[in-house]
Amino acid sequence: FLPTKDNKRRKELNRKVESLLNNIIEKREKEIQLGIAKNDDLLGILLESNKKHHEDGEKGMTRDEVIEECKLFYFAGQETTSVLLTWTMVLLAKYTSWQMRAREEVLQVCGKDIPSFDSLSHLKT
Repeated sequence: FLPTKDNKRRKELNRKVESLLNNIIEKREKEIQLGIAKNDDLLGILLESNKKHHEDGEKGMTRDEVIEECKLFYFAGQETTSVLLTWTMVLLAKYTSWQMRAREEVLQVCGKDIPSFDSLSHLKT
C-alpha cells in the first residue's frame, strides 16, 4: 500500500494489462454483437456464456470479473508452461537416451531448420 518505486511500477503494469484486456474484450463484444465473432477460444466462450446469462435475466460476470479471469488464465498458464519446460530439461538431462531420441526426431522432421509451429505437431517423442 505504500507508494514505493516497486509498488508504483506494479500498479502501472496492472493498469496497462487491464487496459489491454479491456480493449480486447470490447473488440470481441462488438464482434459478438455483429455476429462475426469466432467463439473458438476461452475468451469467446466466456463472453458468449456471459451474454446468455444477461439475456436470461441472470446475473453474469462484470467486466472487471472477466478481466480478472483472463489474467488468472494467462498467468496460471504461463506458470504451468514454465514448470513443464523446466522439468522437461531436467528429465532430458537425466535420461540422455531420451535426449538423443528427441534430438534425432527433431533433426528428422525439421532438418537443420529451426522448428516451426507446424512442424511441432509432427514431433511425437
